[in-house]
Amino acid sequence: KKFDIRQWVIVTRWNPLSVWFYQDCYVRFPIADYDPTKLKNRFSHLTNNCVAKHHEDFEELQDDTMWHSDEFQEYLSSLDIVRDGKRVEDPWLEIVQPGIKRIVYNTLECAQDSVLPRVNSFELFGFDFMVDERLNVWLIEVNSSPDLSYSTSTTRTLVKAMLDDMMRVVIDVEKFGLRPDRPRRKWNTWRLET
Repeated sequence: KKFDIRQWVIVTRWNPLSVWFYQDCYVRFPIADYDPTKLKNRFSHLTNNCVAKHHEDFEELQDDTMWHSDEFQEYLSSLDIVRDGKRVEDPWLEIVQPGIKRIVYNTLECAQDSVLPRVNSFELFGFDFMVDERLNVWLIEVNSSPDLSYSTSTTRTLVKAMLDDMMRVVIDVEKFGLRPDRPRRKWNTWRLET
């Protein structure tokens, strides 16, 4: 079945480049089976939920359109992939994820001199990838404002966890507003009650 992978990445500094790669991601499937003889069927060619939600069976099938990366990892491990005469124990961790990380870093490195640095800012990106039958990873696109809606049970869990982790990175690790090179800004007197 046709699929792509959505990977979240946070950039907290452009020069020097500081990239945070979210460990979990998700795999998106089209809501209809892929058929190369039916090129006009967008429900079989596009994996985006903004397209799939218009399919008549979306409510019933929406959770079938997405896997957590853990499910994909299990699936790949079940394929008994052999490289150089040796079985690959965990194709996700040994081949696919390193390929994704390499492309993410190289892509951001290419753009870093074109981005104007801003103090106390960060950017969340959604990288979309394809993986071919030899487990080569291919970049489809980079989204600067990735969809964070709870469109399936997979995203309902992942988005919430990612947002919590992103705030930990920005506040607890990067210390936005506390480090001398990340000066504190005043934001009026409004406070968020948690």
